[in-house]
Amino acid sequence: MKNVSDHFYIQRVKAGDVQAFSGIVQKYQSMVLTVVMKIVENREDAEDITQEVFIKVFKSLEQFKEESEFSTWLYRIAYNTTLSELRKRKICFTTIEDHLPLAEEAINEDVEACETEEKLRYLDQALHTLPPDEIFLITLYYREKQSVDDISKISALSVSNVKVKLHRIRKKLALEMNKLMQDEKR
Repeated sequence: MKNVSDHFYIQRVKAGDVQAFSGIVQKYQSMVLTVVMKIVENREDAEDITQEVFIKVFKSLEQFKEESEFSTWLYRIAYNTTLSELRKRKICFTTIEDHLPLAEEAINEDVEACETEEKLRYLDQALHTLPPDEIFLITLYYREKQSVDDISKISALSVSNVKVKLHRIRKKLALEMNKLMQDEKR
């Protein structure tokens, strides 16, 4: 059903009914804004980038061949636009080190010992330490429930590379959450 309405709107816009594009915007605006906000963390910047995404989608809708899901194509444009805007605006972000000196077993024990509410708070803090491209990948996978195959298409990474990146991101998040818990205990 979702594809039928996407197809309907796309065909109407391609046929010259510019107003039909508002149906696409209404359907996907909050999803795109949510994903972009996870990366830029500033609502005004996220709204600007989301608007830019939909402008690009409108201008390039003729090139959409409908061989893949429209949402996958849209996310790819959102991904590329967001990273381009970050480079243009030189929005800074920080990253955590890949090599924190903690054993993986100790990390898992500390994380498992936390209450759910605490875990969510630590997870949110840890997410803020990731670079934008990693936030985008992890958000697509867990929040937007995109498959690894779809993320591969969106990000132009191989399926195995997406799997490796997701694994490394989860490991980074666990390390950062453990670090946050250790810092709070002191």
